[in-house]
Amino acid sequence: MMLAARLALADMRHDAGLFAGVALTVTAVLAPLLLLLGLKTGVIEHLVGGLRADPQVREIVLRGHMPLPPEWFETTRARPDVAFIAPRMRQLAQPVDIGPAANPIRGTNADFVVSAPGDPLLGAAAREMVAGSIVISQRLAQISGFKPGDEVAVWAIRRASTGNQRIDARARIAAIAPAAATQNAVVYGPLATAASLEAFQERDAAQAAPAPAYIFPSFRLYARDITDVATLERDLLAQGMEIRTEVGRIGWTLSIDQNLTTLFAVLTACGAAGVAVTLAVSLWGNVARKRRSLSLLRLLGLPARALVVFPLVQGGLIALIGSLLAAGTALAVGAMINAAYGTAYLEGSQLCVIAPSHILIACLGAPVLALLASLVAVRPVLRIAPSEGMREQ
Repeated sequence: MMLAARLALADMRHDAGLFAGVALTVTAVLAPLLLLLGLKTGVIEHLVGGLRADPQVREIVLRGHMPLPPEWFETTRARPDVAFIAPRMRQLAQPVDIGPAANPIRGTNADFVVSAPGDPLLGAAAREMVAGSIVISQRLAQISGFKPGDEVAVWAIRRASTGNQRIDARARIAAIAPAAATQNAVVYGPLATAASLEAFQERDAAQAAPAPAYIFPSFRLYARDITDVATLERDLLAQGMEIRTEVGRIGWTLSIDQNLTTLFAVLTACGAAGVAVTLAVSLWGNVARKRRSLSLLRLLGLPARALVVFPLVQGGLIALIGSLLAAGTALAVGAMINAAYGTAYLEGSQLCVIAPSHILIACLGAPVLALLASLVAVRPVLRIAPSEGMREQ
């Protein structure tokens, strides 16, 4: 078999032009497929990646109000498809004031939003939120001049018959929220701070946390992944809630991915069939041309099963060379596409993404396909008799 393999390589060197043409045929089929796969991957990664990077796409918004006990929040938080959930308070839909802790006389109006570590809207800034700290929006930082590390006072006003009363909550600014979080002046703080401010406005001013039977009117809820939004929406609708989500936008993007994947699978199947037919015909024709030489090898004592290696080696090597050329061509053209159009159309992202796994599949799949196609030429090899060469002589 090793001798037959060396003879197959020698035959390829002798007819280098013929075999190079067949290898280029493989390249001509595989290179466009790799480019199409790279373009499909680049566009879908940009669309889906953009959705996953935007936490507001994963947000489930409750329309109106609904009585929600603390147990409901604990149950929902335990779901594997929930990334973050926090209650919304009643009175804190009204603005609070925030000012320097050293001189809390005149402050800046802002909305107070309950938050906690892990808040997708705040990103890395949420990790800085510990007990006694808050995160402020970029808009609020610009208006007030506050920066991370500043000690501030957040206060609420209660109107009473004896005059306006005020309660202060001291905190440290842990971080500035990303610009994409909100365009408004917002203070993101823990539930305990929100509860103490609301307790002052609604109930006992000394109460620093919600009572066990406290009922929240709404929530801030984010799904773990964009594929979880539809499930959460269905379950919340079943609970009688009227909610708003981006499930339509998510479904449209995912359907594009599925449709392009199906289309690429069809094109790949057609391309694979074309490569297989080309290799099968080429190898069968080469065996037919070399029939006399192969019969002489049989006459010299080479068994038929060893000659089977002849078309298999040639088919596998042709496919490997063609797939390597296709990979190089696709990478070069993909780089030119990214340089010319990536920045203009995808905001700096790559328009064509050819992953190493794509190249590996092509370089392994093409030889395997070639070996299967080579089986067409195996049967004529097995039928070659040693006497054929003597008769033609």
